[in-house]
Amino acid sequence: MNPRGWLAVLALWLFLWEPLRLAGELAGSMGTIGMRGAGGVAELAVHASVAAIAAAAAWGVWIRHPRAPAAASIALVASAAVTVQSAYWSFLPGDVGPGQQLPRAVAAIAHAAGWITYLHRSRRVRAAFE
Repeated sequence: MNPRGWLAVLALWLFLWEPLRLAGELAGSMGTIGMRGAGGVAELAVHASVAAIAAAAAWGVWIRHPRAPAAASIALVASAAVTVQSAYWSFLPGDVGPGQQLPRAVAAIAHAAGWITYLHRSRRVRAAFE
């Protein structure tokens, strides 16, 4: 039985957002990866790892694996971390304008915190994964 409501939204967000962000970063930086050096390659590797963790967590939520809420929490924290990292320090091309780092970081952290709170406090989530 597939998740419904907010759990389905979370699963879709985890499954789509990080892989699409990684695809955008790859498309924007592959032509200049030689100039970006080892730091750019390392950053892409970390972002690829986060995308893989997010997709795996999404699949766990979708199939209602008992440990999926914990995996989704880890994926949300990792997603917020790479968003904050990309806003303040990056070897890759970005779209963060001057003065937009703090609002983007706060939004990413609040987004993750909201979903994590939902995952750990919702009776529907507990019922779905028991």
